[in-house]
Amino acid sequence: MTNSPTISILLLLISLVAVGQMAQTIYVPGIPQIARDLLVREGAVQQLMAAYLLCYGVSQLIYGPLSDRVGRRPVILSGMAIFCLGTLLAILSSSLSLLTFACGIQGIGTGVGGVMARTLPRDICDNRTLRRTNGLLNMGVLVSPLLAPLIGGVLSDWLGWRACFAFLLLLSGSVSLLVWCRLPETRPSRPVGSIWRLGFFQLLREKVFNHYLLMLIGGLAGIVAFEASSGVLLGSMGLTGREVSILFILPLPGTFLGAWYAGRAVRSFNRLMWRAVLSCLLAGILMWLPAWFGMMTIWTLLLPAGLFFFGAGMLFPLATTGALEPYPYLAGTAGALVGGLQNIVSGVVAGFSSLLPQHDQFSLGIVTFVMGMLILLCWLPLSQRMHSQGSEIV
Repeated sequence: MTNSPTISILLLLISLVAVGQMAQTIYVPGIPQIARDLLVREGAVQQLMAAYLLCYGVSQLIYGPLSDRVGRRPVILSGMAIFCLGTLLAILSSSLSLLTFACGIQGIGTGVGGVMARTLPRDICDNRTLRRTNGLLNMGVLVSPLLAPLIGGVLSDWLGWRACFAFLLLLSGSVSLLVWCRLPETRPSRPVGSIWRLGFFQLLREKVFNHYLLMLIGGLAGIVAFEASSGVLLGSMGLTGREVSILFILPLPGTFLGAWYAGRAVRSFNRLMWRAVLSCLLAGILMWLPAWFGMMTIWTLLLPAGLFFFGAGMLFPLATTGALEPYPYLAGTAGALVGGLQNIVSGVVAGFSSLLPQHDQFSLGIVTFVMGMLILLCWLPLSQRMHSQGSEIV
């Protein structure tokens, strides 16, 4: 049973997910300040994003089945309470290890938003409105990564990096209050048995699902690698926090353009997938190539990043469709598994990136190129399989 979605519930869900999206990148312009205050090198500050993403991904695998058992509202409110606790600890942190721990707690809390972004639309929409609601939700959610670095740059320049976490505490408290007052319980009354446990193992045995999953992981990991490294690399050019924040968001509209292009009905799934895959691979080559000649400028960073973001923007809806389409009765389980593992592996990539030298774009180029190759190698057997079977996903 589903009800027509109301604009208030949709706005609440966008706000809930936006908290997690902003927490991931709002402090990026303040990375040089964090490094100076905590007496660490700037590259080590990438540990914050790694800890956040790892905990964010793992917690999604818990929140999904838990919300099916106890309901959406209590799980959302519990997650937001955990996030507020982690944010308060981040404000009070006096060392990088403590700040990393605090960001991990933040990730545990906001994992609930990642799950609910896929769960609540199914609860409140029928088949005729689910696609439109998900489209509106994605558009709203993609705004927050654009705003977060701008807000973080202003706050860091004026009040210091701790002001970024103070802003997150205020935002999360406000969203929690709105959820408490305005969000009804949407969990279906039909009980869900052990399908989550069985679904995880069933899906991980499917080659097609795993190939699409690895492609999605490669796309997100490439984006995260840029987000984790760009603050350090742009900051090394002598730019201010505000300038870094503006340059940081320039490639991000590529995801809008890629998603829009992928939605064009006149293009076939196979053709669009090839364009997404080749865009990511070419971006990896262009990101790595200048480093071989000792070059690093604003444009050798931003132009390949924009191309990768465009390819990933196409890849996310297409590969997600490919991963979920064969499993209509395990769509929720597949969505949680995709979201959880995407963020877990992306957190590992961010952590690995923090250990690499950050004096030029060589390390970022390696990571971006490897992710592009991973996407290509996973797509090749899928494309050949579709060609041999004469199948096409609409």
